[in-house]
Amino acid sequence: MITKQEFELAASQIKGNLMAVLPQMISYKSNIQRTVLDIASNQELEDVRDCRINQSMIDKLCRLARNEWQLSGDAQSLYCATMAVATIVKEYDWGTQYLVGNGLWEMALRIQNA
Repeated sequence: MITKQEFELAASQIKGNLMAVLPQMISYKSNIQRTVLDIASNQELEDVRDCRINQSMIDKLCRLARNEWQLSGDAQSLYCATMAVATIVKEYDWGTQYLVGNGLWEMALRIQNA
C-alpha cells in the first residue's frame, strides 16, 4: 500500500519532469478507456453518454487502473493510474473533483482498494 506521503512525493517529482512519464499516463488512460467498454453495462454506457455520474462505472475504472498500477506497484505508477482515471472522469463530464485538492489522493485510495 502506497502512503499519502509517498504518493505526494511521487506527484512532486512527476510535476518536475512531466514529459518523462506522460507516455505512461497516456498508455494507462488509453488501455483503461478501451477496456472499460468491454465490461460496462448498457446503463453505465448510457450514463457516460448522458453525462450522469455513475459510481459503479468509476469502480470499474479503478479496478482497471489497479491492474495497470500493479504491474510495477510503485508510487509513480499509482500517480499515473490515478491521473488516467481522474481525466477519464473529467472527460465523461462527471466533474473535476478528482483533479483538485485532496481528490487525487482519494482516487489513489480507491484504486489501491479496488
